[in-house]
Amino acid sequence: MTQSTSKNDFTRELGKDSFKDKEELVRAIKIHSIRTHRQFEVIESRPTIWTLRCKLYLQSGCKWKLHASKRKRSGYFEITTYTGPHTCLHYKLSQDHLNLDASLIAMETRHLIKEQPSISIPALRAEIVEKLGYTPSYKKVWVGKQKAIEHVFGNWEESYVALPKYLGALQKFNPGTIVEWCVSRSNDVDEVEFRRVFWVFAPSIKGFHYCRPVISIDGTHLYGKYKGKMLIAMGVDGNNQILPLAFAIVENESYDTWDWFLSHVKNHVVKDREGICLISDRHGGILKAVNEHGSPWLEPRGFHRYCLRHFINNFYDKFRNSELKALAYRAGSQNQIRKFNSIMEEIGKLNPCDRQWLESHPLNRWTLAHDGGRRYGLLTTNLSEIFNSVLKGARFLPITACVQLTFYRMVHYFEVRRPLGSSSQAHGDTHTPHVVVKQVALMAKASAHSLRSFNREKCIFELITQRGRNVQVVNLEQKTCTCGKWEAFKYLCSHVLSACAKLSLNS
Repeated sequence: MTQSTSKNDFTRELGKDSFKDKEELVRAIKIHSIRTHRQFEVIESRPTIWTLRCKLYLQSGCKWKLHASKRKRSGYFEITTYTGPHTCLHYKLSQDHLNLDASLIAMETRHLIKEQPSISIPALRAEIVEKLGYTPSYKKVWVGKQKAIEHVFGNWEESYVALPKYLGALQKFNPGTIVEWCVSRSNDVDEVEFRRVFWVFAPSIKGFHYCRPVISIDGTHLYGKYKGKMLIAMGVDGNNQILPLAFAIVENESYDTWDWFLSHVKNHVVKDREGICLISDRHGGILKAVNEHGSPWLEPRGFHRYCLRHFINNFYDKFRNSELKALAYRAGSQNQIRKFNSIMEEIGKLNPCDRQWLESHPLNRWTLAHDGGRRYGLLTTNLSEIFNSVLKGARFLPITACVQLTFYRMVHYFEVRRPLGSSSQAHGDTHTPHVVVKQVALMAKASAHSLRSFNREKCIFELITQRGRNVQVVNLEQKTCTCGKWEAFKYLCSHVLSACAKLSLNS
């Protein structure tokens, strides 16, 4: 770009001679300065005035200067005085540029952050390098991102003030939505300090009635100006689709926060429903809250199970053996006790201490074979983590915007994935589409099993499996099969289907 000698030449280089506001003017001058590898400093800055001079004025005597002001009649900013060109010698010797500040970075990346609030700092820096040819520091880009988030999604502090109004509006226009607050009050100040908020949307409360009696819980970090944690409870319906149940924003993960969250889940979502299986990691706060005397999550009122992936990661952190980690996961995911015992024997031969550690934890908490069918075959808290990934962008936003995005994601969920129970029942369906697909595949497999013995009086069948190597025993009266799948997954396994077919033929 040429170094203009007059105001008219300079405005032609900028591409315009008037600017709708000061921000637009500042952006144009900064970008021009960066692209011509020159630097300026601000002499005076007021709402209606902006005056600059060359950064090297004192060192080189460069007389480059610019003054802009806001016109009263039009309200636009115009450059009123210009002295140029630069007479200083200044070359691109640095990767960064003085005038490439956090405010300009915010202006140049707003469109990206609006679309994807979770976009990484390296990705934003790459955008700046491509646009302007300079590489700003990581910290400068981070500050720029925070400024952009605030511009697009609102001020961080004001967001806390707006949150009660927003949640109040949600409750007003979505009858049945529940909000619970936890605040700190000071005697000498007429204000309250935010600590926690819990919310559950009315469709989630109604939808849980049609879900399996399983709830997955998990916590995830908030990465905004004010840190915290978002706690999430998820359900899963008979069609194997997830249903977001309840949310909370809390100060941290602890016994107090988990106990507070779980008590609201019980009161507002679970209510009087008994036999709920809670799946979680082994966070100390969760364990203490769940294992308290009279807890609704312990037998006989409920059941607590560990996320197998987290449990095995704890195992690996202690023993640091990848082979044993893989074996331990295989053991936990087996639905047959015979296979579970075989793998545990193998672990014991490799390292008796590893087996002892695994067996020191209640087997029904982490193994499918000893679960008793309470977790419906769900091994991990992936239900919660899947929705966490959907909310990834929300975790970088001011609190009201975070809650808003959660609401929008929920609306989208109910538009494209309605929980099914009501519609399935309305059509008189016995099984959901998910189970029907499974049953069709299992019926084909069942035809290959052969009958070894049959006790008609007790309805007990001994079947030789498809490959002829194992025998499975089906007890139709007690609704069990030694393969463990009927009990674990709550739909008929291939052995039961084979037994029913053979009973029909012999009748």
